[in-house]
Amino acid sequence: MSAQFSIHPEVRTTPSDEDGSVLIQLQTGRVFSLNGIGAKIWTMLESGASFDGVVDALNREYKVPSEELRNDLDSFINELARKNLLQVTARSDSSN
Repeated sequence: MSAQFSIHPEVRTTPSDEDGSVLIQLQTGRVFSLNGIGAKIWTMLESGASFDGVVDALNREYKVPSEELRNDLDSFINELARKNLLQVTARSDSSN
């Protein structure tokens, strides 16, 4: 799968004291906390990385099987989108 994402325009990010990040959804006032890996993924998504690009970067750094990374990243991204923090701007099957 290849996908592109954009951060919801009403979300602000600030680093936390523990190598993570804090996300603030300005419309609702809700605050979300990301651990170190979540913050790393968020930073990649902010910079315009694709789904496959994030998987490749994490695979190089953590040596986790690609299928496991894909499943975990897909779940994480779906959760961010569900909470209206991230918008999926394009999604296609890379096998086409």
